[in-house]
Amino acid sequence: MLTSLAPHLRQRQPADATRHGLVAEIEHIAEARSALDAYEHRVVVAIEALRDQGLNAAEVLRSVGRVSSRAASRVASTAKRMSELPATAESLAAGRISAEHANVIADAARRVDPALVDTELAPMASRESADLFARHAREWVTGQQEEVDIARRHARQQKLRSVKRWVDDDGMRVWLARIDPVAAKELESVLDAEYDRLWRADGGRDMRPTDPGWRSPEQRMAEAFTNLITQQGSDTATATHVRHQMLSIVDLNRMRTDQPEGRADLTDGTPLPQSVLERLACISDISGVIFDGPGKPIWIGRTHRTASTAQWKGLIARDGGCIGCGADPNRCEAHHIDPWNRGGLTDITNLVLVCSRCHHNIHDRGMRLIRRPNGGWTIGPRDRASPESKAA
Repeated sequence: MLTSLAPHLRQRQPADATRHGLVAEIEHIAEARSALDAYEHRVVVAIEALRDQGLNAAEVLRSVGRVSSRAASRVASTAKRMSELPATAESLAAGRISAEHANVIADAARRVDPALVDTELAPMASRESADLFARHAREWVTGQQEEVDIARRHARQQKLRSVKRWVDDDGMRVWLARIDPVAAKELESVLDAEYDRLWRADGGRDMRPTDPGWRSPEQRMAEAFTNLITQQGSDTATATHVRHQMLSIVDLNRMRTDQPEGRADLTDGTPLPQSVLERLACISDISGVIFDGPGKPIWIGRTHRTASTAQWKGLIARDGGCIGCGADPNRCEAHHIDPWNRGGLTDITNLVLVCSRCHHNIHDRGMRLIRRPNGGWTIGPRDRASPESKAA
């Protein structure tokens, strides 16, 4: 059957060229791909079980499957975990989740009891895109870990930090850095702020590739990096937008010195060991975010169209990033659920974080905000709009 599948697909053309028909074809492709990925996992396990002194599964995937060593190792590693994750394996074979979902679940099973992971994360994966699920899975794993495990992992990550430098064939200097998540967030918050300053100086959204002096995002990031290393660029006293600052979400009880408890992590779900939290508390501004009740800085109504700094902090704490794809807050914009030009209020309950791409999809490509079972929002195609969905 598999030998006849490839020739059939090479000749196949979409029968229904309407948008609805083509979207349906993508659904069928995704279902078939998941089934193939699940079967590949079973073949990989069978290869490992042979123990006949031949190539291991990862080498077979690399040489015969023509994938990179990294991708081959990833498939082999996830395949080995599937025996401990029957619900995940079944969801993958049925096309309810993708291989990306399965990879995330397998990673979680390395740090949390696989049976619990399979019970909790497999159903969650079937309801979310791979991007959003990866973030929510990190948050879930954090909630299952003890403080000693979080501290031990952070210490191991610090030992793995490294920066390598070399000169390539063009004479360009190449830097490769591996940095622990906490230090990386501190670095990225400063780097993103400098990049944003340069982007605005270049003309922001009004800049076009045909304009004189246009440069790519990669070129701009290189200049931002150079400016920071050489202490050039913007004045450090210049106000930085909150989305480019390093933010952590901390329950009030974690600030206690005796028996601290509760949440303490970066906006991407990376947990903060108590020792790191205490160090950051000494050098950081501490702000309260109210999620319920009439918090004055959060509810603005129609006196302002744009979100305030206090609202941005609340949105980052609540949404964590783009509600559509999970992009980091530094790439996000505040979007009105009920549009401003139709009377929508600039209240935190009427705002969500979306990246520029998802924002563009909402306004110009017919995507919709769809209410999630937990009361939050996500983004879906117009053909999937539910009675609870809202157009932009």
